[in-house]
Amino acid sequence: MAHLQMIANDPPASARSGFTAPLPWMESLAALGLRVSRQFAQCRRDGEQIALLWVEVEVLEAPGSALSDDACDGIIQAVSQRLRNRVRGADEVLRIGPHCFAVLLMAAGAGEADIAERRLLQTVRGNYGVDDRLMQVGVRMGTAVFPEDGRNGAELAEAARANLR
Repeated sequence: MAHLQMIANDPPASARSGFTAPLPWMESLAALGLRVSRQFAQCRRDGEQIALLWVEVEVLEAPGSALSDDACDGIIQAVSQRLRNRVRGADEVLRIGPHCFAVLLMAAGAGEADIAERRLLQTVRGNYGVDDRLMQVGVRMGTAVFPEDGRNGAELAEAARANLR
């Protein structure tokens, strides 16, 4: 099993306490759509927006070196902790497949989503120590805002994926 160590820009252990459980796993965009759609009724009542950040992560390996599946999973878990620890308590981070995440920013429009995206990019792009090696990840993010970019959860997720940078 790979040994994953936290690197300097990871939050201190005290900030991570309580956030070690795996993220909710969405089996499909349809499942994500249902989960996100539940939030829309509240937003409509309150006249608020929801921003969805779609995050795709790729573990970058040096040529000729291969990481074990355990090591890759460890890096993805560390990414999920970094994401969770850099959003507000009302926001939600969901795992979509092996290397993708959806970050729901409650009561947030395009401006707030842009700020969150820059902050999360900076956080996730840091170094990860695995098996006495320093590893990095490649990250792409896209944003969509309800109701402008989608009327249901699946549409919002597709719009965020279409906006990947």
